[in-house]
Amino acid sequence: MSTQLSVAIKISILSALHFDKRSKRLKVNKKMLWVSIIFLIFTATNAVELSGILKLFTPNDVILSAAADNMVSKLEKEYMKYLETGVETPTFNYLTMQLGSSRNGMDKYVRNIHKLKPVDEFFVCVVCRAMVGVIDRTFRDEQNDLNGPKGDVVAKKIAMDACQRLKVQTKEVCEGLFDGHWPILRYIIENTSVNAKTICSFYIQFTFCNVADHPKFNFNLELDDADQPSIIASKSNRGRKTSKDLNILHLTDIHHDPLYEPGSLAECDEPLCCQRHKSLAIGTPKAAGYWGDYRECDLPWHTVNQAFTHIRQAHADIDYIFQTGDVIDHMMWSTSMAKNKVVYERVVKRIYELFPEVPVYPCIGNHEAHPLNLFSPTYAPDSVNSHWLYEFLYDIWSKWLPADTKETILRGGYYTALPRPGYRIISLNNNDCYTDNWWLFYNGTDMKTQLMWLYETLLAAERANEYVHILAHLPSGDDTCWNVWSREFNRLVRRFRETISGIFNGHSHADEMHVHYTSGGYAVAVTFNGGALTTWTHKNPNYRIYRVEPKTLQVVDHETWIFNLTAANIAGAAESPRWFKEYIFSEEFTDDLSPAGLDNLLEQMADNPRLLEKFWRFKMLSTDQRLRKGCNRSCMLKTICRLAVTVNDQRRRCEELTARLIKAMDSSYE
Repeated sequence: MSTQLSVAIKISILSALHFDKRSKRLKVNKKMLWVSIIFLIFTATNAVELSGILKLFTPNDVILSAAADNMVSKLEKEYMKYLETGVETPTFNYLTMQLGSSRNGMDKYVRNIHKLKPVDEFFVCVVCRAMVGVIDRTFRDEQNDLNGPKGDVVAKKIAMDACQRLKVQTKEVCEGLFDGHWPILRYIIENTSVNAKTICSFYIQFTFCNVADHPKFNFNLELDDADQPSIIASKSNRGRKTSKDLNILHLTDIHHDPLYEPGSLAECDEPLCCQRHKSLAIGTPKAAGYWGDYRECDLPWHTVNQAFTHIRQAHADIDYIFQTGDVIDHMMWSTSMAKNKVVYERVVKRIYELFPEVPVYPCIGNHEAHPLNLFSPTYAPDSVNSHWLYEFLYDIWSKWLPADTKETILRGGYYTALPRPGYRIISLNNNDCYTDNWWLFYNGTDMKTQLMWLYETLLAAERANEYVHILAHLPSGDDTCWNVWSREFNRLVRRFRETISGIFNGHSHADEMHVHYTSGGYAVAVTFNGGALTTWTHKNPNYRIYRVEPKTLQVVDHETWIFNLTAANIAGAAESPRWFKEYIFSEEFTDDLSPAGLDNLLEQMADNPRLLEKFWRFKMLSTDQRLRKGCNRSCMLKTICRLAVTVNDQRRRCEELTARLIKAMDSSYE
């Protein structure tokens, strides 16, 4: 350790000491001590790497939060100096160098925020807050160039400089993202008082970066539930299998990539590969497979078409199809209205061609939008409005949807339909809870409109003695779903627990489920997640078939079908993939799929790690790389917790189950 660093740490220790007059003892402010040490280390020596320091802390650590605040302040200040003078100070170069070298490759693009390691969360938090802060301060300064005719040019210069200096992504990706998203971000900055801390706190919920209070974005639905009886037990109404059960196909996250090229480079610097540089990949392990690839790649058309054709041939008894969003690929920096329309129409029309007599009920995924993830309120100006998407989708969806769905689809991409008497489907566009949807920053209470429509629709269904299936792309418990929306949605689920027979999601690319609980810990509903047809990232393609009891519309069983991508690519174009039934839920776990029955299963998983590990294998769709890596202790705890969370800051049942699982795992090692 250098003398400079040693002295710095000693000074930090002394600065954190204080004399307590009451106890007449010398005490240490631990938080102040660690924060001081961390930042004296950062500034005292270039020999210590930021990534090494961050490995000492957890994502929720108060020390990490203080460290982020300090670095954001410094980086924003130094960047403003650089923009004003053109001079790169030693502090500026050091901060940007440390951040640029700290991130863990592709992780922040192929993982959700809640799955990142602390070093990558720290990078995303600091860069988000500092650079949005720079643009915010510069843009709102009336004397600055950003307010003049050169505003867009200056903003792009700032963004591209930060992109390359901090090694955020390739120039192509950063330029594409800026060009697509800047007009909307500029409109939001011009028309709201939202600041960098609020924006990035939305984006990175439930970690050390979520430090902003959001009173303007909080709301409560006014529900007519005063006369409702107290919930004193889990919902145990159990549907039984019958000879007249409905068969519902669940397709989700198809992610067709029209540019996929077999043999192209599957390991690239961009968030999506398998599109180009075939000459560099041919004859190497980096070459993309014929039927798809486990790496950061989506599906070629021949795989999408083969999957649909197989389903048509293997399942002649499908009654309905649920398609829960994300037809468009992950080429997030190169979307356009024209491209998205062509890809979406090609995929959906093929479903219609192969299943001409089967009603299809879709919902919108976050990838359907252009720019990616952005869904505007109805009153936004035409230049930044999403109405083009809703008009396009209604034209396609209207093949199966009744005419009275047009009003709400054009308003916001949601609708309700009655496939037959007593059975109602409600399809939500819950991208208005998605934290990557920047329109949340504009007016967080806009999301209340659709939830109130959902309440009124459920109330009408209750009075008509109908049973309801709800379709929505995002699971409400994802940390990428704004917790206020999730909280109010779950209030509706609890209120209409006897009316709602099932909830169906996508987005996570995992074959999983989520149990909804009351504040008292009673299970009242279940969300089923259909996995994903795409292979992005590290998964076998899959689809699900639900067996649904025809009276109460409860799911009484389900089965998942997959093909092994490794085997399919070895055979290549000469042979179609060999789809097979991976598992039937009732045969592997339980035949009681009521909320109470599945809550009981979660307890069994918590007490029996082997049972939970089997669930995890199916959740990962038996993918070769996933199985080789296995599920360690941390993975097991996250797996059991995710099953029991549908509002991310309500984790009582998660904590109970993880405590039991820890005890069971510890016992197994004794």
